[in-house]
Amino acid sequence: MTTKTTVNNGDVTLPITTTGKGQKLIFFNGVGSTQVIWKRVIGQLKGQYEIITFDFRSHGNASSSTDHSFNAFLSDTERVMDSVGSGKPIVVAWSFGADLALTYAASHPDVLAGLVIIDGAIPISDLLVEDEVKMRRLLNSFSMKFSMLLMQLTTYRYSLSGDAIADITVDLDARRQQLLDVYAKAACPITMILATKTAGENKTEHAKRNNRLWREGSERLATKYPSIPMKWLDVGHRLPLTKPSELAREIDDFAQHIKSV
Repeated sequence: MTTKTTVNNGDVTLPITTTGKGQKLIFFNGVGSTQVIWKRVIGQLKGQYEIITFDFRSHGNASSSTDHSFNAFLSDTERVMDSVGSGKPIVVAWSFGADLALTYAASHPDVLAGLVIIDGAIPISDLLVEDEVKMRRLLNSFSMKFSMLLMQLTTYRYSLSGDAIADITVDLDARRQQLLDVYAKAACPITMILATKTAGENKTEHAKRNNRLWREGSERLATKYPSIPMKWLDVGHRLPLTKPSELAREIDDFAQHIKSV
């Protein structure tokens, strides 16, 4: 049985989908994706779960907003978790959603039973954005705007401007350089699934550099917090679409581990 509800966060309405019974799993999406991105992963889970997905502001069936700051998305997180986050859920979070989930876990140490981080929340040592002006020019180009317009016709629709995406990216770069301290405040068990090619294939110096920074950041994290398991998949960033069976297996294994503790 599937239940669809909404919660309000100020002037923003956030849609929530709930299905099943069992250990509660709450899925956090990345920028430019909606709750639909988890469909194949959820379809391959073997355990018994109450599954909750939702859309952040300006994504999917959520209402649009003019505020796309990290703190605005974090307030969406807080509101959704206030509504459906009781009972020690496991949060499964990808990309930008992983950074939000980790920040939430750090400020609510007794709420989560566990956190599955998928290719996000890596404590990088340098900015992934080498040329902000160039990035903004690309995101505001006609071809990019046309692509974003076409996205409105798909289930992954979102209403973010090029500058909003750039602002989020720049903010994340800065925040990720401080993440080692955030991990220290997250009391729940954490497991991580990471992509070796999160910046794309190693065909350009930019991709090589950022993939190296991603790997080096994970190594620093592993050195400081060796209790956090990390699994690497030799793919690009969009793991929920390209590796659903592997993610489902890792989620099942982690949920079983949490249950046995």
